[in-house]
Amino acid sequence: MTIQRSRKLRLHIFGSKVHKWLAVFVGVQALLWMATGTIMSFLKIEHVRSEHVISREPLPLGADAPLPSWATNVGDLVSATTKTVNGKPVVELKRVNGSATLHEAVTGRKLSPLSRDIAEQIALAAWTGPDTAIKSSKSIEAPVGTEFGGPFPAWQVQFADPDDTRLYVDASTGAVLAARSDTWRFFDFVWGLHIMDWTQRDRINSWWLLLFGIGGTLIACSGFILLANRFPRLRRK
Repeated sequence: MTIQRSRKLRLHIFGSKVHKWLAVFVGVQALLWMATGTIMSFLKIEHVRSEHVISREPLPLGADAPLPSWATNVGDLVSATTKTVNGKPVVELKRVNGSATLHEAVTGRKLSPLSRDIAEQIALAAWTGPDTAIKSSKSIEAPVGTEFGGPFPAWQVQFADPDDTRLYVDASTGAVLAARSDTWRFFDFVWGLHIMDWTQRDRINSWWLLLFGIGGTLIACSGFILLANRFPRLRRK
């Protein structure tokens, strides 16, 4: 005699099978995410980048290096680069201590730090979005939360676009350092939640992330053990 299963029971069995097989596929990826996240939390980013064995310090220019007639080198120059800033040719001098200054290409007159007007002109030249205007601009001498951490001094130029975009311009070299918008700030917040670093947003090896990664890995492993015990063939064996 064949027992007719009710629609509710058939739906329950079907849902259980779908849940079981989905748990296998999704669980594998969850296990990989937790395990790899835990491994990355153990690794020091300095070692990953080989910063403990490789020096990236720039070498100074020799005393006989060809330079503009107005430039002087006492062993502290790293480079002398001709480039365009705000549509005009300038020479950028970089030094061993990391500082840089801009000079007129012909006369050598020092242009750094750049004025507010020049910084705004650089920002407008870099803008490629819909037509907008500059809402405000101010000089920055210290980090702006997680949004911008230097180098300083810099100019913060804020546009009047719907995404509230802020452009950071190096006051010493005229380089566009960073562009930040509401979209970036939302992503930064979500990234902080993801790596469990709610303040700096740049630590992928915090103890919080490590502990939760280990705990998640153990939960996933134990879940697979429980899942294996639910398979009929394994239970019969």
